[in-house]
Amino acid sequence: MNFKATLVLAGILILLAGAVYYFHLTESGPKQENPPEIWSVDEAKINHITILLPLPKKRIAFFQDKDERWRFDDQTKQEVDLKRWGGIVILVSGPKSKRLIAEKVGNLAEFGLTNPQLIVILGVKGRKDPLEILFGGQTPGEDHYYVKLKHSTPVYLVHSSYVDVLRRLVLEPPRPVVKKMNVQ
Repeated sequence: MNFKATLVLAGILILLAGAVYYFHLTESGPKQENPPEIWSVDEAKINHITILLPLPKKRIAFFQDKDERWRFDDQTKQEVDLKRWGGIVILVSGPKSKRLIAEKVGNLAEFGLTNPQLIVILGVKGRKDPLEILFGGQTPGEDHYYVKLKHSTPVYLVHSSYVDVLRRLVLEPPRPVVKKMNVQ
């Protein structure tokens, strides 16, 4: 066999082995863990949502009627504006956390959880007690909030945009726009 042909074949074999080794390393590199789950509820089972802002003492609540339409749980029983409502039930069914802070925290006040900034209460079909979620203070970088379930000990982080959407539901409720007719 020709020496040059052997060298070329050996070079190709070395390149092929290097490529296989490289791709094997990148595939089996450090595995990323899934973000921790704070809570998870089947969105189809959620039938009531209450959101409280302790300061400035504001509250809003919604319920699902017998026709599975979402309405304000107030005197009006008005349907929500679907353009603004879309995705809210999925949102409250359970976010992924940035990370678990601690399985058990000695001083909840350090995380703003003794006087939460936002409280979400979910009524769930087939569940005796509602699910209550407490959102405490912001992290020093103000890009996350501390969060925990009321009757559970772990404290997690959730992105501030999640809390911003829930806060907006209270401050700017998704009421349908009433169109005024021009009479001339």
